[in-house]
Amino acid sequence: MLAAIAGSVAISFQILLPVVPVLVERRGPSGSAGAATAALFLGAVIGELCSPWLMTRWSSTRLLIAGQLVSALPSLVYAAAEPGSVVMLAAAAMRGLGFGVSITVAVALVAKLSPAHRRGRSIGYFGLALSLPGIAMPSVGVFLLDQGLVGADAVIACAAGLAGAALATRLPADATARVTGAGNLLQAVRQPGVLVLFLGFVLMSCSFGGIFTYTPIALPADGLGSAAIFLFVAGAWRALGRWLAGVLGDHRPARLVLGSGVAISLAGLAVLALGGRHPVAVLFAASAYGIGYGGTQTAVYLVMSSGRGGSNWGAISALWNSAVDLGSSLGGVVVGLSAARLGYGGAVWVLPVVVLLAVPLFWWRGGGAQAPIVEPEPSGYADSATGSTG
Repeated sequence: MLAAIAGSVAISFQILLPVVPVLVERRGPSGSAGAATAALFLGAVIGELCSPWLMTRWSSTRLLIAGQLVSALPSLVYAAAEPGSVVMLAAAAMRGLGFGVSITVAVALVAKLSPAHRRGRSIGYFGLALSLPGIAMPSVGVFLLDQGLVGADAVIACAAGLAGAALATRLPADATARVTGAGNLLQAVRQPGVLVLFLGFVLMSCSFGGIFTYTPIALPADGLGSAAIFLFVAGAWRALGRWLAGVLGDHRPARLVLGSGVAISLAGLAVLALGGRHPVAVLFAASAYGIGYGGTQTAVYLVMSSGRGGSNWGAISALWNSAVDLGSSLGGVVVGLSAARLGYGGAVWVLPVVVLLAVPLFWWRGGGAQAPIVEPEPSGYADSATGSTG
C-alpha cells in the first residue's frame, strides 16, 4: 500500500516537473524558468521540515491525505487558459508543500517497519518504487506539452494525487498513529558529520534541479538527443542506481558507494556540457548522471544515519529530504540566472561545478567511519531517499 501511495505521489509530482518551468519561461523574461523550479522545491523543503512536528500531532493517514490534496488540487491551475506567472509560481509552491509532507510521512512509515540488518535494501527497494514514475512521467509531460496538451498534464497530476489520498485511507490504524519522539532538527545537525553531509548533498542536488530546468529548454524537442529521451533514460538509470546502492550499502562501506555515485554523475554532467546536443553525448550523459545521482541519494542517507545520527531518525529524515529539495531549488535558480547572462550553452557548466564543490564535504571524515546502524525505537521513525528527487 505504501509503495502504491509513493507511486501516486511521484506521478503527480514528476509529470509537471519539467513542464512548469517551460510555461513560466514563456510568460516571463529569459531565465525565469528557474523561479518555477525554486518555488516547487522551496515549498517541499517547508513541508519536509515541518513534518517531524506534524507527525507528533496528526496521524500519518491524515497527513498523507492532506499532503496529497494540497499537492493535487493546485495542479489544475496549469489547465487554465494562460494563467499568470504569479499564479503558476504560487501553485508550484503549494504542490511542493504537499509533496514534502506526503513523501516524508510515507518513507518514515517504510523505514519504521524495516529491520536494521536490511535497512539499506529496504531503502533501495522503496527508492526504486518511488523512482519508477520518474522514468516515464517527465518525458510524457514534455511530450504532451509539445503537442499543446498541457491541460492533460495537469489533469493527470491532479488525478494521481487524489488516487494516492484515497489509498491512504486503507492504511491500518496501528501503523499510522501519531509518532512520539519524532526527533529534533537542532539535535540532529549537532551530530558529528551530519551538517557537513547535509551541505554536501544540497550542493549535489543543485545538479538535479538544474537538469530539469536546463534540458526541456536547451535540448531539441524530438530525436535521440531530445529532452524527453534524456529525462526518460536518466530516470530509468536513477531508479536502478537507488536500488543498487541500497543493496551494496548492506555489504560495502556507504562512503565507498557514495564516492562512486558522485564520480559517475560528474562524468555524465561533464559529457553533457562538452557534447552539447549530439545524441550520443546526450544518451551517455543521461545514463551516467542517472545511475550516479540515484546511487548518491541512497548512499548519503546511509552515511547520515550511521552511528549516533541513527538515534534521531525523524530529524535525519527531514534533513535528508530537505537537502534534495533545497538543492534542487537552488540549482534551478542558478541555472536560470546563468542562462540570463550566458545563455543555456554556458549555464550547463554550472552543473558539474556544483558537484565538484560537494566532493570535499562528502569526504570530510569528521562524521567518523561507517558504524552499525542503530535500530530505532518503536516510537521513532526513519526516512529513505525521495525523490525525490525524486
